[in-house]
Amino acid sequence: MNPTDQIERTIERLHLTTRAETDKHILDDAFAALEKSSPKQSPHVGRSTQQRALRIRIAELAAVAAVILVVFALFFGTRATRAVGLGEIYEALGRVENVCIATFQPPANEPLQTEWVSQTLNIDMVRFGEQFVLWDITNKIRMIKYLSSASLRTEAVSEEMLAKAEKAIHQTFGLLPFAYYKEAPEDAQWSRMDDTQVAAVVPDTKVYELIWQEKSTTSEAIGFRKWRVFVDTHTSLPKRAEHYFKIDHEEDYKFEKYEVITYPGEDEIQMDIRKTFGPSAGRPDEPGYMSTPGDRPR
Repeated sequence: MNPTDQIERTIERLHLTTRAETDKHILDDAFAALEKSSPKQSPHVGRSTQQRALRIRIAELAAVAAVILVVFALFFGTRATRAVGLGEIYEALGRVENVCIATFQPPANEPLQTEWVSQTLNIDMVRFGEQFVLWDITNKIRMIKYLSSASLRTEAVSEEMLAKAEKAIHQTFGLLPFAYYKEAPEDAQWSRMDDTQVAAVVPDTKVYELIWQEKSTTSEAIGFRKWRVFVDTHTSLPKRAEHYFKIDHEEDYKFEKYEVITYPGEDEIQMDIRKTFGPSAGRPDEPGYMSTPGDRPR
C-alpha cells in the first residue's frame, strides 16, 4: 500500500461528521462571547464583518485540528502495523521454553508428526502415527511406545545422540529455516505479504515470506526455497509456517509441508508425557524400566 492510499484510508476511518445545528450553536456562542469581550467598535463596522472574520478563523482552526488528527492516526497506525524483522522472530523464540509443533503434509488433514519440546524439562517427545518416542536428556534414556500395544521399551542413549537431541531442543526448536539468524544468506529476501485471503488463514497474524537460493549438493541444479510464516501480532512468535520449493526454471512453488505451532505450559507437556509413558516418565533421577536382551517388557 502506497502512502497516498494509506492517508486516504486513514481519513476515511476517522468518520468525522458535523451537524448544522451543532455548528450554529457553536458560532452563536462564539459571537456572544466576542461581543462581551471586545471593545466598542466603530458603528461602521457591522456585525456581519465580525461574523465573517470569526467564521474564517474557526475554519482555519478546524483545518489545523483535522491535520493533527490525521498525523496522530497515521503515526499510531503505522506503529501498530509495523513490520516484524526476521531477527525479531529469532529473538522471540529465544525467550520461549516450551513448544508443540504439529507437522502436516498437504493434502492430508492429520499431522504427519507432532512434537512436544520443553527446555525446562530437557525433554523432546515425538509422535509418528501410533508410535511415541521420548528423549529424556536428563536421565539419558529414550522411551518408545506404540498405542496399539501396551509394550514400552526404554533404552540407554549414547552421549553423541544425547548431544544432538539437546542441541535440537535449544536451537529455536528446529522451527526456523536456519539454526542462527546470521546463517541466512545475504541475498535472501524477507518481505511482508498483504494478501488478505492468505492472512485470513490464521487470525491476528502478519504474514511474511523468506526466499533464498539453494544449490544441490549432487548436481549443478539450482532451486529456491520459500518459507512463509504467520506471526502473532502481539508476541512476534510464529503460529504457522509453510515450506515451498521450486527448481530454477519452474514458475510455481511446490507446497511441501506446513507446521502449526502452539506454546503450552510446562505442566501441560508433563501431563501429556505421563499420560503416554506413565507417572514416572520425565522425572529427573527416576529412569524407567530398562529392558535387557531376552527380557519381556513390563
